[in-house]
Amino acid sequence: MNNEPLNIVLKTEDLSIGYRTKKELNVIAADINLKLHEGELVGLVGANGIGKSTLLRTLSRVQPALHGKIMLSDIELQSYKSVELASQLSIVLTEQIASKNLTVQELVALGRQPYTNWVGKMAEEDIEQIKKAIEVTHIGDLVAKRCFELSDGQLQKVLIARAIAQDTPFIMLDEPTTHLDVYHKAYILKLLKRLAFETRKTILFSTHEIDFAIQLCDKMIVMNQDGFEFGRPKELVQCRAFSSLFPEDLILFDSKSGRYKVRS
Repeated sequence: MNNEPLNIVLKTEDLSIGYRTKKELNVIAADINLKLHEGELVGLVGANGIGKSTLLRTLSRVQPALHGKIMLSDIELQSYKSVELASQLSIVLTEQIASKNLTVQELVALGRQPYTNWVGKMAEEDIEQIKKAIEVTHIGDLVAKRCFELSDGQLQKVLIARAIAQDTPFIMLDEPTTHLDVYHKAYILKLLKRLAFETRKTILFSTHEIDFAIQLCDKMIVMNQDGFEFGRPKELVQCRAFSSLFPEDLILFDSKSGRYKVRS
């Protein structure tokens, strides 16, 4: 059994997130200390409006941190140039893609933009990475289709393939199972689990599918009104981290089954 320590891909030190205006500082969460290792699938959960998207935007440098440090591959996040950051971090968002008239092959190929020259010419390595991304996400039968022809679940797999083609050590997804039925929610999350294991990439995703995340994730970040909890799902269940997420007038978290149940 290999007991070598895994590399830390992303680390935060006393991180505070929120918004700064001319009049005030709106701190959403503070004292966030995380260590995300290579090959880990990490779920980010919490009630609506608790700050999950704010945390993801801060970790991806879309908005500035209020305080503290974010280290990505042992380099402070703010030190990266944009092109350098695109080789370290890929993001899958819930927004509509710019042109659904692109073919699946063309959309996946966009993941290679950080590496192609100024005219976008593909090298042999770029073509090979696109091929690998298509194979590992099992979308070979879709490559000739245009994106407007795809179901929501198929499009989500294609967007994940684009992130894989970008070949970054860290992949971040904002609610990748939105608008999917329960079968395809499970399919996408199991795909992420497999990709983290097979490619040794660190994958962080926000989700409302807490029951599925508990079953599949290596680590979880639980955001609540009092701050956040971070650890292995089993540890978080034992310390009742999921019990305080929602008011208990309608649902209760059953620690034995690891699922939420409607109060009878």
